[in-house]
Amino acid sequence: MLTKKNVVKVGVVGCGVVASAYYLPYLKGMVAVELVAVCDIDEERGISTQRLFGAKERYLDYYEMIRKADIEAVLILTGPGTHYDFTLAAIQANKHVLLQKPMSLSFEEAKAIAQATRKTNLKVLIEPSENSLLNPSLIPVRQLIDQGVLGAPYWFQYFDPRPEADHPSLGGNPYGSDAFYTKDSGGELFDYPYAPTLIVSLLGPCKSVMGLARLSVPDRYIVPEDGYNQFLAEVKDPFNANYWEKVVDLPRSEHIQMAAPDNVFCLYEMENGFTGVFHVGRLFMPTLPGTGSGGLHIFGSEGNVIVGNDGHLASIISKRKHLLPHTDQNGWYHIPSVGDFSQAKWPIPVPGGFNYYHESSKHFIECILEDRDPLLNVEWGLHITEMMTGAMKSSQTGNRYEMTTTVPTKILQEI
Repeated sequence: MLTKKNVVKVGVVGCGVVASAYYLPYLKGMVAVELVAVCDIDEERGISTQRLFGAKERYLDYYEMIRKADIEAVLILTGPGTHYDFTLAAIQANKHVLLQKPMSLSFEEAKAIAQATRKTNLKVLIEPSENSLLNPSLIPVRQLIDQGVLGAPYWFQYFDPRPEADHPSLGGNPYGSDAFYTKDSGGELFDYPYAPTLIVSLLGPCKSVMGLARLSVPDRYIVPEDGYNQFLAEVKDPFNANYWEKVVDLPRSEHIQMAAPDNVFCLYEMENGFTGVFHVGRLFMPTLPGTGSGGLHIFGSEGNVIVGNDGHLASIISKRKHLLPHTDQNGWYHIPSVGDFSQAKWPIPVPGGFNYYHESSKHFIECILEDRDPLLNVEWGLHITEMMTGAMKSSQTGNRYEMTTTVPTKILQEI
């Protein structure tokens, strides 16, 4: 067992966009964190990251960092294809792990990570915390559903059309072939575990999955990698290093071939009786304004829930009005996002909203210092991973995939 301390010594592997824009600025501002080492196979990128965020050491080789650096925890912020090997190496070296999504591209690999973790007292947090009950705004939604605000289970849908107004890079993320487009990235579905995370957070465990996946648009154009290195080399303020704010407007001049499915439908049967569909893909032309249908919609015999609509975190309408604290003139109860980050000195994705990179980091460090298991532990990550890998297996076999994992039924009491 690692010694309980007031400060956690941290190493970070992967000095890409989310590291420099979100994780590292937040870690730099945490008094409970000592940033010991950063690691990236791109030397220029590593040099800029070490300069910006004040890491004591810099490595080109991850395994060397794990062996030599005086660290207790590692944030693995690399492409999906590295997650299995990097995580097992960290666990074997007795390091706590924050693992960027997805947990793995293979259910067998995810099980191996979970099995290795169970033999230790290490804290392993599986991203994303976005759309999870780590976000306090979602807790009352889950509570109302559990209290019966929707009535008998009916159906749900989750679509992610990404219209132009919401995502200027139509056709997918404009940068990072290894993270989104290569075979080792897993493709669109494994870039978007946010959907099964939200579905499970609100409706509980999944019972079975059917899937249909295909590669529809292989030819893509992205922003060349060199642009990020140049940006990072020129940044002076570590709390203003958000490349995403710039890259969406840069020309996509590098031709690549999409090597993983980009158009995936998942049909979920939940243990509580709800059935629903999740589709992930990308648009290549804008949608008609006002016709977008993104986010999660849940329908029951007595009420509906819309998560992500018109500036609200969630909106609920129900015949069982006595369960709703109040309603507007049309009968809707609106739940706003909570958390005021307006005075924060680090960049955040949505001003005033829940920042999962920051909240995950905070939760991860607190769990290490207080010797408690993260809410988003390996059991949670394993269930979300199986929902994705099960859909892919169903697509390959044409058969329904029966889930073999679950999540704690008393998750609300664990928060």
